[in-house]
Amino acid sequence: MIKKIFIVYSLLSVALSLNVFARSPLLDEAQKDYLYGDYQTAIEKAQSVQQDDEVLYFLGLTCSKIGEYKRARSYFHKLTKRFPYSPFYEQTLVKVADTYFLAGDYSKAENLYREMEAKGSSFNYLPLVYLRLAQVASKEGRWQEKRKYLNLIKRKYPETCEMRYVDVLSSLGDFFTIQVGAFSKRANASRLKRELEEKGYSAYLIEERKKGYALYKVRIGKYKEKETVERVYLKLLSQGYPARIYP
Repeated sequence: MIKKIFIVYSLLSVALSLNVFARSPLLDEAQKDYLYGDYQTAIEKAQSVQQDDEVLYFLGLTCSKIGEYKRARSYFHKLTKRFPYSPFYEQTLVKVADTYFLAGDYSKAENLYREMEAKGSSFNYLPLVYLRLAQVASKEGRWQEKRKYLNLIKRKYPETCEMRYVDVLSSLGDFFTIQVGAFSKRANASRLKRELEEKGYSAYLIEERKKGYALYKVRIGKYKEKETVERVYLKLLSQGYPARIYP
């Protein structure tokens, strides 16, 4: 769920940024390819354009979208090195850290976010940095720290777009859980829940509805400690279950 929030927020920032990519007709075509999900074509077209700061930023975003984080960083680093006064400069610093977060390297991501946090109010994307630090803290099970950053956004930046994600992160609760299955039919989810309970797991169902469509998710436990949830997770994997830790 944390990564879903992360990705939705990233897509929003992309949508707000893409309106600047209009100086080159080919780059404009690449933008349209991006929005239609044809990322590889978007990259190929953007690579044919002179690589100024806008193009480098777009290439980094698009490579991040397809999970090529190392390649994305190469474009982002070119931007920060060649164009230190670019209007994309601060956004790019955040995006570099984001590539580590999305790759699961939370320690590296956190160090970079903290470097931006240290700049204080002079850094224009400080609310976003606070949101990212809250997400990292949640991934690491540092619940008090998570609440600290969410409260900072509430108190200092109540009018920013980050606020819409503060409530979502807060609603997830301060615990880890493990998802073992998701079904369109409740009977199938209930069957798996009973099977897990017979093996001694504290299983429960989560029902999610979107546009009239129901999805029944089978989850296990509400664990405060990361080490505990990881032990249970590995045990489930060894038993053949397609487990996944949340948040």
